[in-house]
Amino acid sequence: MSRLFLNLLAFLTACFTVIIIFYFNKNNIFNHYFESLESLKKTHSLKNDLESGKIVVFGSSELDFKNQKFTPQNFFNNLQIPLRVQGNEGQQEFAILSQLAALNSKKVENNARVVILISPSWFTGNHNGTKIPKFLEYMYVGMMDRLYFSSNIDEKIKMQINNYVQKNLSLIKEPSYVYSDNINEYKKNIINRYIKKAIISYLDSKYETNDKFEYQNINIDFEKLKDEAHKYELPSTNNNFGINNDYYTRVIEPNINKNYFPFSIEMTKTLEENEEFTHFLTLLETLKNYKIKPLFIMQDLHPYTYGKNREQMEILIKNIQDKVESYNYEFYNMWSYDKKSYELGNLHDMVHLGELGWLKVNQKIIEHFNK
Repeated sequence: MSRLFLNLLAFLTACFTVIIIFYFNKNNIFNHYFESLESLKKTHSLKNDLESGKIVVFGSSELDFKNQKFTPQNFFNNLQIPLRVQGNEGQQEFAILSQLAALNSKKVENNARVVILISPSWFTGNHNGTKIPKFLEYMYVGMMDRLYFSSNIDEKIKMQINNYVQKNLSLIKEPSYVYSDNINEYKKNIINRYIKKAIISYLDSKYETNDKFEYQNINIDFEKLKDEAHKYELPSTNNNFGINNDYYTRVIEPNINKNYFPFSIEMTKTLEENEEFTHFLTLLETLKNYKIKPLFIMQDLHPYTYGKNREQMEILIKNIQDKVESYNYEFYNMWSYDKKSYELGNLHDMVHLGELGWLKVNQKIIEHFNK
């Protein structure tokens, strides 16, 4: 009888303690789960597109040029071919791999069609790598909850993402639990774990679609479209680089007058010091179980403007290509090894694709997923 009384007393004490904790922290708890619920709803757009097999193109600032006729979102959607672009200025490989890791599932691995647009500029400078504000833009609370509680991705990749967050924690203003707590501590909270899993399961059943995209063979006369690409490109009459007039006047001409031209490509001394290259290797690992192999597209730096130290970048690009192909992924290399191999119109300015460059990207995407 005394043992029963002691057990009952312990149970009541525990309940009382929970009630007291809840009472004094109820605002934080309610805010946390409300934020989680609303944030998790946002994850379903990209999740459903990946699961359905819609082509998803990940990139950065080149995707911000929405008025170009031949950007993938304009070109494919005008043909009424389903395609999604994901990214804006500053999104680099760590933000991309984190999203793919958070949404990893058997359905994604079996159906996803992914294109990664790589900018050589991501790998330049001594402090490269994804900046924390851009990471937070795409890895909001709901995506972090998916990463921790519903993703099938390897635990070591989850830990790498967690380590990145912990390393940059001081740069996050008023971080919520999902950022401030270590992954192991965060997952140890049994009540939190079950509530989060229940929310994710409920939202998946509510918002999941059964869409399945099957792409038919697409026959397009790309040679004929090249003339259109040149016609739609902004004029280049004040320079011989094929760069639009306004950009040349604003950015390049002042540097020519100061004898700062041509520009030099600044690189880290070793690959081990290159944070972006480390993130790139993790991205390759994140995609390893995809049934439909991803397409990687290496963009260019204008050889007429970035004339110094190109050989160092070429060594890096060769390393990137070798790594991509070692996973049996396709690599489309748009890098110009010299001025003779560069076709005017491939770039709109010094680093961003022009109409002709986008046309070549679209052609490669169609060829890749028509195989």
